[in-house]
Amino acid sequence: MANPPQVHPAAGGVWGATRDLYQFMADHVEPGARTIETGCGTSTALFGAWGCEHLCVVPDPNQEKAIRSYLAERDHLDNRLSFDIRTSDVALPTHVNDGPLDFALIDGCHGFPAALIDWYYIGSRLRRGGVIVLDDVQLAQVTLGLSTYLAGSPRWRKISGTDKWEAWEKLDGGSLAEEWNVQPFVGGPARSLRGRLIAAIPPSLRSQLAAVKRRIR
Repeated sequence: MANPPQVHPAAGGVWGATRDLYQFMADHVEPGARTIETGCGTSTALFGAWGCEHLCVVPDPNQEKAIRSYLAERDHLDNRLSFDIRTSDVALPTHVNDGPLDFALIDGCHGFPAALIDWYYIGSRLRRGGVIVLDDVQLAQVTLGLSTYLAGSPRWRKISGTDKWEAWEKLDGGSLAEEWNVQPFVGGPARSLRGRLIAAIPPSLRSQLAAVKRRIR
């Protein structure tokens, strides 16, 4: 987008995602889609210009003003664009009953566990076939806890991405609240340190040690 909205003065204008992510959004977001994002920037202006029923969660009223002014200057209506001016960990739980979502972008706070919290609440609202994008996956704080889960979960399918962002399609509907025993792909109960050390010993050496132990007794 030429001349993007100036919502992040500290960054000299705007912290922007990559062009290929914006193209992916354009290919997957229909006019009137129900969308949500954490964070605010060029993507917010795009959701607004596309006429999405969009919620932007960002704890800065100045960023809302900048986006609305940007759209007005370009004769785009912003009547379907909403903002929740709170941190996402406070805001998102209050929106759990707002209805299903078609598309979501997680690009707010990048410190752990913010992205994980965003994923849980937003992902639970995503409809079957809906898409959620996780930006800045090069940061360990963003993917910690999610990478292992997503790699094995039968509820999600990766449909696109780069070394900077990933897009996942939800293969069913409903909440992400699950007990550990329905997630065998993550791994079983953690072993004790003693158990891990024993498991690391080659079987042949383990047998020899057991024989020595019996002779000592």
